Amino acid sequence: MSLPLGKQGNPGIPGRRGLKGTKGKVGRGMKGKAGSPGFPGKEGPRGGLGVKGNAGDKGEAGAKGDAGEKGNKGDVGLKGEMGMPGIADYRVSGISGVTYVQWGRKRCSASDVQTVYSGVAAGSGYSKGGGGANTQCLPLDPTWGYYRDGNQGASYIYGTEYQFEHGIYPFSNKGLFQYDVPCALCFASNKNTQFMLPAKNICPSGWSRAYYGYLMAERHTHSGRSMYVCVDYYAEPTGSHSNHNGNLFYPVEAQCGSLPCLPYVAGRELTCAVCTR
Repeated sequence: MSLPLGKQGNPGIPGRRGLKGTKGKVGRGMKGKAGSPGFPGKEGPRGGLGVKGNAGDKGEAGAKGDAGEKGNKGDVGLKGEMGMPGIADYRVSGISGVTYVQWGRKRCSASDVQTVYSGVAAGSGYSKGGGGANTQCLPLDPTWGYYRDGNQGASYIYGTEYQFEHGIYPFSNKGLFQYDVPCALCFASNKNTQFMLPAKNICPSGWSRAYYGYLMAERHTHSGRSMYVCVDYYAEPTGSHSNHNGNLFYPVEAQCGSLPCLPYVAGRELTCAVCTR
């Protein structure tokens, strides 16, 4: 049998503070919604130069651009030097004539003769056994066809120098030694024939003398091929005074034996003349 409840008593005195409990686990709430964008920050200081990167791959060539506008016409250039007189077509005009080489001169000296071109004497090397025997008058403006630079061991041609022995200088100009030899191809109109006369400096009766001088060729001890040419008494130098050798011109001296002496004299330099008619 239960007894009836009594009256509620007065509150008791507060109890002492309990001991500190252990730390609980950190709770993780649900991810909140993204906040509104913040205001732009201030511009930061400029950074230093970075390390240079490697070169990129070469790109493909771009498409060809359109042609540019035509430029303005340029100024007229300076007038060039006058060229040497040309030769008429004598087959059409009916004018006859002959040609010859004037060795030792840059232009033809006779008043009624035309200089076709100026050049330099050239031939085989003085110590070479091969090559051509006929000395050439090479023009100063060669025209090249097919060629390959560098020597291929073929036939060679060398420029010609004046050479003298023991102080014998038979020409008007005494300073020709070791200079290069010029030449000129000459055209004599209204002439039918010409020849070089060795051992005489005058022409036969009825013939005109184009020029006269001394017979010259390669030295007798040299193995190089050569031909006898008549070098003008008033010979000129050209090129440099350097001793390149190459093809060489020496005065020709008579030698007795099969050559009759007299009238020839051993060791005497032979004259010459070029005659036309």
